Amino acid sequence: MLLYAWWFWLFLALLLFWFLGAYNRMVKLRASVCQRYFTLETLLMKYQDLVQEAITAAATAPYGWRSAVTPEMGASHWTRLQVAASHCAMAVARMHEHPLLVSSALELIACESELKSAWQELTHPDVYYVSVPDELKQRWQELGVLTQPDMERFNQAIVDYNAAISQVPANFLAKTFQFEPAHILQ
Repeated sequence: MLLYAWWFWLFLALLLFWFLGAYNRMVKLRASVCQRYFTLETLLMKYQDLVQEAITAAATAPYGWRSAVTPEMGASHWTRLQVAASHCAMAVARMHEHPLLVSSALELIACESELKSAWQELTHPDVYYVSVPDELKQRWQELGVLTQPDMERFNQAIVDYNAAISQVPANFLAKTFQFEPAHILQ
């Protein structure tokens, strides 16, 4: 008798349409997060390019951008910058494979922080024995300004995705299909 009731079929149809709509929404939001990251990734890799350009220019300069008084000073700053850039490039690549994985995001945050710290240490005014050209310092700052809007768009996509998978009753659907929450980049 229940199978002949029109309200049962209506309820079943509505439930099916809701299920498909909620699932499609979560898939689209996940794809949006990935797309936003791939856009951000190209900008983050420009840091690697800028560091490599600076290291190459420093190595080929007459004094290697070092003071003639103490040529051995500054090597640790360059080494730290190069290692931080390499680690950051690897973290960006790992994040490319899994843009929604929390551990990838945390690793990228830590590596990016280390890279910026190494650059600030190298260009700090107290480091008188290393002279980085103003043009490279300017390009570093411009890159930071260019990266900020895409970082904000990526973080907003993460917030929207996390909100969608945590809403009741869609959270049951998210658990069933393993939609895990992601971590924003800061």
